[in-house]
Amino acid sequence: MSELVSIKVTRLVKGSGVAALALLLGACAGNPYETSEPTRQPPPPVSKPREPVASPPPVRTPPAPRPPATQKSHPRYAPPPHAAAHWDNRLGVYVVEGKDMFYRERLYYRWDGDWYCAGRPEGPWEPVAPPSVPTGLRDLH
Repeated sequence: MSELVSIKVTRLVKGSGVAALALLLGACAGNPYETSEPTRQPPPPVSKPREPVASPPPVRTPPAPRPPATQKSHPRYAPPPHAAAHWDNRLGVYVVEGKDMFYRERLYYRWDGDWYCAGRPEGPWEPVAPPSVPTGLRDLH
C-alpha cells in the first residue's frame, strides 16, 4: 500500500508541477490582443477666467486728397497745342478758354446739336459717334 501511495504522490507532484508551470507561463505570456489601459494624466489645472481683451479702436485714415476740379494740366494727357486751356477733372478733358470747345488726345470736341471733332480749333469739323466722345463730355448733353 505504501507503493500505491508513493505512486499517487508522485503523480500528484508531477501533475501539480505541470499545472504550476502552465499557470506561470500563461501569466508571463499574457494575451497579445488585450490592450493595457492608458495611463491617465491629471486634468490641467483650472485657471481663472480671463477678462475679455479689448480690441483697439479702428484706425481711421484721412481720405486721400482729391485733385481740384480744374488744374493747369494733366499728367497723362498733353494740353492742346493751338489754344490756351485748363484740365477739368469732372469732364476728363481740357477746356479751351473763351470758347465752348474741349480737347483730349489730339482732338478738339464741340457740341452743336450733336458732337463734332476736329484736329485743329478752326476745323474742319466732322460728326463723331457718341461712344467716341470722352465720357465726361457725353454726360454734358
